[in-house]
Amino acid sequence: MAALVILGGLAFILSIVALRRSPLLLADALRSALHRFIELAPRMAVAMLLAGFVGKLIPGELVGRFIGEKSGLWGIMIASIVGGFVPSGPILAFPVVVVLLASGAGLPQVVAFITAWSLLAFHRLIMYEAPIMGWRFAWQRIVSSLVLPPIAGVLTVVLMKAYYG
Repeated sequence: MAALVILGGLAFILSIVALRRSPLLLADALRSALHRFIELAPRMAVAMLLAGFVGKLIPGELVGRFIGEKSGLWGIMIASIVGGFVPSGPILAFPVVVVLLASGAGLPQVVAFITAWSLLAFHRLIMYEAPIMGWRFAWQRIVSSLVLPPIAGVLTVVLMKAYYG
């Protein structure tokens, strides 16, 4: 709720700034926002549907075996791949992380998972990034980000050994 109030406040302030510059600027900005909403609303609806299914279909018994504490680098790699394909926003992704941890996932694997979800998000790439920014930009950004989730997982192993011994 706080984020909605903050974003609404920012939109209100920017609309006043635009209106003071020119009523035509405000009208143009509102038309642009409406156009973007109409373009993105169907994609958002499908993303929410997919996110709901993913959240309910996570097989808890397989979590420990594939991305458990003893899964090591393979588990980090699996979590890095799976995290990039979770089609959701934070409202589902973070509860999924809680389910993963409760099901026996290791902390380095979960760090890799959430890093991949945050950086890669292939659903977001297809629905928003490529259509808005262009495929060239999207491709370059995704390729340059692929190594980061496994690095985050391995770095977590190093930090855990330094902290816990």
